[in-house]
Amino acid sequence: MRDASAQELMILSALQECRLQLAAAQQNESTRAAVRLELDAALRREAVLKAEIAEERERTEAVRVVLLALNASIGRFGLRRKLFTARIARLGRETPDSGPQSVRHPVLLAEARRVLGQDPAAAG
Repeated sequence: MRDASAQELMILSALQECRLQLAAAQQNESTRAAVRLELDAALRREAVLKAEIAEERERTEAVRVVLLALNASIGRFGLRRKLFTARIARLGRETPDSGPQSVRHPVLLAEARRVLGQDPAAAG
C-alpha cells in the first residue's frame, strides 16, 4: 500500500508541476501576443511618420525652390516681379499633381504670395 501512495504522490507532484509549467507557458504566450500587438502598432506609427517626413521634405524643397527663384529674379533695381512670377508658374507646372511632390503646390503659392507682399492665405 505504501508503494501505491508514494506513486500517487509522485504522480500528483508531477501533475502539479505540469500545471505550473502550462500556466507559465500560457502567460508567456499572452505576453508575446501583447508584445506583437505593440510591435504592429509601432510599425504602423513608423509608416505614418515616414510619410509625414517625406511630405515635410517636399514642403522644405518647395520653400528652397521659391528662394532660388527669388534669388534669380533679383536684378540691379530689386525684384523683377514678372520674372519671379513666371519662374513660380513654371515650377508649379513642373510639379506633379499627385504623389509626394504634390504637397509642394500650396507651399509654392503661399511663399510666392509672401514674397510678392500679398496675403499668403488669400485665394488667388
